[in-house]
Amino acid sequence: MLPVLPSRRISRFLFSLASGVLLALCFPNFSILPLLPVALIPLIAALDGARPKEAAFLGYVFGLVFWMLTIPWIAYTVHRFGGVAWPIAGLALAVAAAICAVPFAVMGLLHAWVAPRSAAGVVATFGASWVVQELFRTYVYVFGGFPWALLANPLADVPHLMGTTALGGVFLTSLLLASLNAALYVALTRPARNLRLGWLLGASLAGLLAAAAGPRRPRPATEALVVGVIQTNVRQDLRWEPGTAERLFVDLEDQTRTLCRHDRPVLVLWPESASPYAWSFSAAYRQRVIALCRELDTAILLSTIWSDAPEDPEAAFFNAAVLVTKAGAARPPYFKQRLVPFGEYVPLAWLLRRIRPISRAVPSAFTPGHGTTLLSLGSWKLGGSVCYEVVFPWISRNETRAGADVLFTLTNDAWYGRAGAQRQHFQSAVVRSIETGRPLVRAAITGISGAVDATGRVLVTLDPDVKGAFSVPLERPSAPPPAVAAGDAVAWVCAAGLLAGILRARVPGAPERPGGNPT
Repeated sequence: MLPVLPSRRISRFLFSLASGVLLALCFPNFSILPLLPVALIPLIAALDGARPKEAAFLGYVFGLVFWMLTIPWIAYTVHRFGGVAWPIAGLALAVAAAICAVPFAVMGLLHAWVAPRSAAGVVATFGASWVVQELFRTYVYVFGGFPWALLANPLADVPHLMGTTALGGVFLTSLLLASLNAALYVALTRPARNLRLGWLLGASLAGLLAAAAGPRRPRPATEALVVGVIQTNVRQDLRWEPGTAERLFVDLEDQTRTLCRHDRPVLVLWPESASPYAWSFSAAYRQRVIALCRELDTAILLSTIWSDAPEDPEAAFFNAAVLVTKAGAARPPYFKQRLVPFGEYVPLAWLLRRIRPISRAVPSAFTPGHGTTLLSLGSWKLGGSVCYEVVFPWISRNETRAGADVLFTLTNDAWYGRAGAQRQHFQSAVVRSIETGRPLVRAAITGISGAVDATGRVLVTLDPDVKGAFSVPLERPSAPPPAVAAGDAVAWVCAAGLLAGILRARVPGAPERPGGNPT
């Protein structure tokens, strides 16, 4: 049994706080994976029997602590590139965590509204509430969605445990992990010994079955695309120093030549921000990239600013991924669909008129792309994401439905230092590969660059903050796994179940709920 503290309110608060710490320890930089099946048990103990307002507060406390420990790179970025003192940077982190914690307050509220009475009800309600919170974060909160650090993501370090992700998407794996925590809580707290043993046995068996359902190995492929990746390891502040542009681009050209003459890749990826020049603004840059493709007999996939009217400051500017071949740029390019709030655009710009995006690459703000765009290279179809777009499951899923054979992501993680963001970001990329059944290749300017196969198995990586390059053959995948067709079905079923539970709890004449189990 969990310990009983003198004050129920204090004990609930401490349990929520402790659970936020435990879950944060599951993510990089800590990555203590064995905590994942038990990290949420204190939170469940805190929520069990709590009234709605108290449950919302407890969920918020949990989320606040979790985010403070999971995204410390916010403080590093604000201090390093915003030029503010550490106390102000810490305050910025606290504000970001306070904003991101709101969905967990909603989760606590949903759990309390259902007011589960039985052991099975606690397990089902907590699992569903958790998934609805992740759905809310993916599409709505904050400023169009922020599905960072989903519960299933730490399992990317052991992709053979993510078979359920290929079956029903990342939400199914999150549901099972949250439910496993709840089942173990029930096994620890129910008064009947046989009931406790039954739940413990059931939870253990369910965990073993889920682990045994690892992603199926693809059938041997008869065709492969050899892809090269350049990691220039250029610091963010170095890119802004005057007189460095030409030197940086020459170095990028030289790295590309060395890789191609040694490994002969068909396609080479340049990371986001690797080139100091922009495609739409420099005819000389366009000519040099095309000439390099002809010289090396390869194609280059690069990140750049794109505009159809670069001389017009009122025109639309896009953060784009452009595929360049010996014949020039393939059209249309891929336009980034999910922009970084306050980095590439200002939310509520009509209200926040005095605030400008952090990026100074364009006169005002970037314009988001709309719709799915695949890049064609011979018979291969490439589906992409730029920067943190890879955390959004629906982007890669839509590209796979449209026929993508390979997924790519071009990113600049030089902003974040060693505070966990690089590995957290890479985990999301691995999860996208598993749930789409597509190999994925990632080019990051300071790392982590790498490639994974269609089951999420890491084929090669380059460590952070090193200069390097690699080539890797990516096999043409077979049919997509069920998760692609399923989409967000798991999350919507959870939402429907919660709605039914809430309505049932409010039926007039329903028995009064108990005050919850002792914690």
